[in-house]
Amino acid sequence: MKVKRFTGESTVEVMNKVKQELGTDAIILHTRTIEKTKFFGIIKKQEVEVIAALDEKDDIPEKKDVELNSEIKKLNDSVKYIIENIDSKGETLEEKQISRQLIKFKDRLIENGVKDYIAVDIIENIDKQINLENKDDSTIEDIIKYNIKALLGEVEPIRLSQDQKVIFFMGPTGVGKTTTIAKLASYFRLDEKKKVGLITADIYRIAAVEQLKTYADILSVPLKVIYDIKGIYESLSGFKDRDVIIIDTAGRSHKNVEQMEELKELVTTIKNKEVFLVLNIGTDIDNIKSIIDQYGFADDFKIIFTKADESEKLGNILNTKFYFKNKLSYMTTGQNVPDDISVIDLEELSKILIGAKTNGE
Repeated sequence: MKVKRFTGESTVEVMNKVKQELGTDAIILHTRTIEKTKFFGIIKKQEVEVIAALDEKDDIPEKKDVELNSEIKKLNDSVKYIIENIDSKGETLEEKQISRQLIKFKDRLIENGVKDYIAVDIIENIDKQINLENKDDSTIEDIIKYNIKALLGEVEPIRLSQDQKVIFFMGPTGVGKTTTIAKLASYFRLDEKKKVGLITADIYRIAAVEQLKTYADILSVPLKVIYDIKGIYESLSGFKDRDVIIIDTAGRSHKNVEQMEELKELVTTIKNKEVFLVLNIGTDIDNIKSIIDQYGFADDFKIIFTKADESEKLGNILNTKFYFKNKLSYMTTGQNVPDDISVIDLEELSKILIGAKTNGE
């Protein structure tokens, strides 16, 4: 990784230096304001200092090794679980407690990415409540779908009104947050014919600003880049004529306390807002739980799942709702703007999770 220090009289000047020398893939590690003195301390001058980094190709094999080791550990854990929970007849201890009619549906849930203990919990509850005697597979499918949809809860997309709508988007780096914003901005601008304004605080990734600027130019909507908390006040005051204001926050590591405090200050300073947390559907559920816990400062945020096209399984949506009450919203299925995004369809999702035929088949 190449790391370098840049200084200048303003944040804009320094960011331009970073972009020129390291390119748009540079990542901002640290920023601060320095007060310098000249002429024996008589004249004081402020400078902006930025520490930026660029991942080099040599880092890629190491990253792949880490990912491979993680996958091997997961596989070992799964094998250990099976060995410890199987009897001499080849039945797991859990299956002994479940009606034969339901075991195959439990297996389907697990095959589609639902964690085994969650699948067992759902199936066991049905087995305890419903007499399945003389019920065919179609009826049982419907019963399981009702239970899955109840667990998934209500889906809540963005609904516009006569009042101005201010929308924050949060999420870890690399989840596709900027592309998701572009898709929704396109929808409001082109389909709903609304006046849209874009604000980005994601100055930590040069490429993210450039990407959003490109979309803003194509859509002919104004974009403002903010570098501190004061910038949000100025930007909002300049967007009084906008029907929808979409704010792209910086992708943060949920484990970095200082970064999360900066994000919290930005989000909580605005009233009458909607907040969305963007998650990669392929993220391990334990990491998703950790991420959501850290973003809990934003009351009643809704969840968007991205990159469903890169994952063979959608079970993580159900896994997440097993632990959290936050409402679901959208799901993205590709990089195409303004396409490849839709409101999560509970009926279709529940069919997919139990291996039933969907409307697309």
